[in-house]
Amino acid sequence: MMKKVVSLILVAVMAISICVPALAANDSCNCGTAPVVFVPGFGESIYENPESDDRASVFPPSEDAIKSAVPDILKAAVCLLAFNDYEGFGTSAIAGADKLLGSLALNLDGTPVKNTGAMPNPAPEAEKHKITEYRFMASPEYETGDYKFIYDWRLDPIDNAKLLKEYVNEVKEATGHSKVILSCHSQGNTIVASYLHLFGSDDVEKLVFLSPAYKGLSLIGSLLTLQVGVSGKGEKLEEFIKSFMGYDNAQSQLIASVIDVLGKAGVVDSLLDYVQKLLDEQLDRIFKEYLVDAMGTMPGVWSFVPDEYYEQAKAELLGDSEKYAELIRRADYYHYNVQNKLEDILTAAKKNGVSIVISVGCGISTIPVTTAKTESHSDMLIDTKYMSIGATCAPFGETLGDGYVQKNTSCGHNHVSPDNTIDASTCLFPEYTWYIFGSDHNQFGEDYLKFLKWAILYDGQPTVHSNEKYPQFMKVGENKELLPADGPRPAETRSNLEIIVSSVVTLLKDSIRKK
Repeated sequence: MMKKVVSLILVAVMAISICVPALAANDSCNCGTAPVVFVPGFGESIYENPESDDRASVFPPSEDAIKSAVPDILKAAVCLLAFNDYEGFGTSAIAGADKLLGSLALNLDGTPVKNTGAMPNPAPEAEKHKITEYRFMASPEYETGDYKFIYDWRLDPIDNAKLLKEYVNEVKEATGHSKVILSCHSQGNTIVASYLHLFGSDDVEKLVFLSPAYKGLSLIGSLLTLQVGVSGKGEKLEEFIKSFMGYDNAQSQLIASVIDVLGKAGVVDSLLDYVQKLLDEQLDRIFKEYLVDAMGTMPGVWSFVPDEYYEQAKAELLGDSEKYAELIRRADYYHYNVQNKLEDILTAAKKNGVSIVISVGCGISTIPVTTAKTESHSDMLIDTKYMSIGATCAPFGETLGDGYVQKNTSCGHNHVSPDNTIDASTCLFPEYTWYIFGSDHNQFGEDYLKFLKWAILYDGQPTVHSNEKYPQFMKVGENKELLPADGPRPAETRSNLEIIVSSVVTLLKDSIRKK
C-alpha cells in the first residue's frame, strides 16, 4: 500500500513539473499582439543628475556649454584661416570640444562619472501594446504601441543588455504576455545581440533588426585606426551626395553639379588637399590628447569597430594596456563573445523558434573620408555587408561583373539584386533580409513604417517572398515611397549646365507650388 501511495505522489509531482512551465508560458492577455520593445540607436539624451527633476542636459550640449565653447571655436578658425597656424588650431579646437562635450567623458574603465546617464525608463503602460501603430523614431505626439527602452549609449552593451532584461520583465508583467518582440535600430542592435548572448531567446517571439550596427561600421574602424583621408576624393564626394540625396532629386543634382563644376576647376581638390594637410598635422594629436580619454573610453563606441579594424584600433589608441585594462576587458568581451559570434547567436535563436527580420539600407556610398581606395554600399553610415551579416557587395559605383553567378545556390532562390551590385545569397539569412536602395540610416518614411508594421504583425516568419509589395530588393522613391528595385541607373547624358538649369527651374517650380 505504501509503495502505491509513494508512486502516486511521484506521478503527481512529475505531472505538476511538466504542466507548470506550460502554464507559465500561457499569456494571461489574449489580445494576440505581443508587446514590441523598441531599442533605439545612438544619441539619446544624456543628463547630469538624470533621476532628478532639475536634471541638466549633457548631450545634446546645453546652451551654456555651447556659449562657453564659441570663443575657442572662433579662435581655432582664426588660427587656421588667417595664420595657417595648425598648432594653434589644434589647441583651440581641443579646448572648445572639451567645453562642448567634456561632461560626456567616462572614467578610464568605461564607467560613468559625475552622476551622468540616461533618464530612467518609465513603468510600462499595460494597455499600450494593443495599439498596432509603430512610429519608432518619429515625433512623440503619435500614439504608438511600442515600449521604448531608454539607455545610456556610452556604456557597455553587455551592461545595457542586463538593464534591457529588467525592462522586458516589466513589460511582460504589465501586459500579461510571456514573450516580446524585440525591435532595434542602429546601436540598439548591439544591445539586443548582447541580450541574446546573456539570456537566450526563450522570452522573444520575433527579432526585427533595423539598420543594424551589431557588426560595426568601417567609418568608425577607419577613424579609430587613424586611417582618415579626403585628398583626391572630389569625385567620390559628388557621388556620395547624389547617392545620399537621391539621383532623381533636383537639389542633389544641383549640388552635385556645382561640385562637379568646381571640381573641374580644381577648387574641390584644392580645398580637400587643405583639409588633408590639417588632418596630417593635427589628427594624431587631437585623438591622443583629447578623443581617447573623452570618447575612446566609451565601450558603446568600441562596439562599433568591425573585426578587421579592432586589434589595430586598440593598439593605436589604447596602447597602455595597464591604464585601460578594464576598458579593454569590457570592449574585448563584447567584441569576441557577441560581435564575432553573432552568427551562432542568431542561428540559435532561429532554432529556438524566433522569427527574424533584417532590414538594411544600400545604394548609398559610405562617407568618403577614409584612406580606402573604394567606398562600399551603405545606408550612408553603416556598411551593407556588415548590416546584412555577409552579403557580397560590389565596390560602390561598380557591379559584380558580367556573367556573375550567385555564390550560394543552396538557398534555392535568386538573391542577386536587379542592378547586379549585391548578392544576398551569402548573408546569414538570405530569405529574411531585405535591402532598400536609397534608404539612409534614419529612413522612417510612411511606406517604410508600413513595411515594418507588416513584418512585426506577420503571423510567424515572414520571408522576402511573403508579400509582393515587399520584395527582397526595394528602393526609396522620390516621395519616400517603397518601390521594387529596378535595374542599373541609366547613364547620365545631359551636360552639367543642362542639369543645373533644369534643377534650378524645378526648385523654382516647387517653391512657387508650396506658396
